[in-house]
Amino acid sequence: MAGAGLDTRSVIRATVLAAILAALVFGAAAPSAQAQVSCPAQPSGFSFGPGQFTMMLRINTQGNVDTYKNFNEAKGGLGGRIQAQDIFVLNTRFTGSGGAPPMTPTVATDLATQLRQAFPCNRIIALNGLSFDAFNAGYAFSLYDHPAVYAVLSDFEPDDWNAGIPTAPGRAPWTTNFMQALPRIKSFDALMSSTLASNFLAAGKRIGMVPIDYTAWNYGQIAQDLDKKNGRLGYKLGLQSVQIQNSCADGGASGFAARAKAVMDQYRFKYVRKVKKKRKKGKIIKKKVTVRRKLKKKAKPILNNLAMQISFSDTPNPNAGMAITKTSASTAALCTFAGLSTGGGAFFYFASDQSMRLLFQQTTIGTLRPPTT
Repeated sequence: MAGAGLDTRSVIRATVLAAILAALVFGAAAPSAQAQVSCPAQPSGFSFGPGQFTMMLRINTQGNVDTYKNFNEAKGGLGGRIQAQDIFVLNTRFTGSGGAPPMTPTVATDLATQLRQAFPCNRIIALNGLSFDAFNAGYAFSLYDHPAVYAVLSDFEPDDWNAGIPTAPGRAPWTTNFMQALPRIKSFDALMSSTLASNFLAAGKRIGMVPIDYTAWNYGQIAQDLDKKNGRLGYKLGLQSVQIQNSCADGGASGFAARAKAVMDQYRFKYVRKVKKKRKKGKIIKKKVTVRRKLKKKAKPILNNLAMQISFSDTPNPNAGMAITKTSASTAALCTFAGLSTGGGAFFYFASDQSMRLLFQQTTIGTLRPPTT
């Protein structure tokens, strides 16, 4: 993947576009307007710490943006539910549905600008695919130099990986083997980091990963690599949102809490294989076992940089195969509370506007995000 980054024309085009956007968003009339906005301090990562609550909200379409821009809940708006630490996640992998267009870089640029104008203090993240096609949804560098975007996260899962193969000559097919996948993740992280660092409009942005959830994968190791790749910006700034939504769909609150704890433990401990000797019937038997050891402070990732995904629907079907279609808003609320109780601080809600509306109506979430209108 070393040669699969942006070509010169794409870099020039993106740089010019970002300069125009900067003028539009922070133009001649903007300094005084910006000066009137007093934004509270944001957490260094996704959340302020264990037990705190940051909502990461999926944005697929103009309709999603319109819903959050509307602060009148009686007229369908959800803007009044948003708090300062919450994050809008532009899903630039969205390929279009129900009349809504794909989120090409052009569409994503417009939506990001609208969100910044409506929410001058909230952070905006680009959730990108793994393709190097700069003109379609799924582009790995979409919004990488938009002035309103705080970080660029890569969605690391089979569909995105394989969809990008035609744009990345030499890329091998997807693998579930972590020892094979980890070098690929590190290579992709390196490409993302170096590309952002080489563009003055993107150099201050973080990179992150949104990996699929496999019990055999070690997300602490992925976080350690992300910390290194973001090292130019400061100490331990690697962002990661793990797709553990199936644990909520299949196991409810208890299943989600157990999986959340397992992922968080990977941020605290390393797991090593060692030979254990045991005497049995006068003979010494050797057996390999896995033992858990605390990570050294220098290597330990920060839990504030970790989010966990919850997908759900306003019309759940318990017999459906995907978490987003089988999980109800009430179950999503219970999983949120369970995740907070386990020590989680940020949750990425992959859901429609109507589904989010039902989520806010759940007592557990409503007390944390009461309406302001």
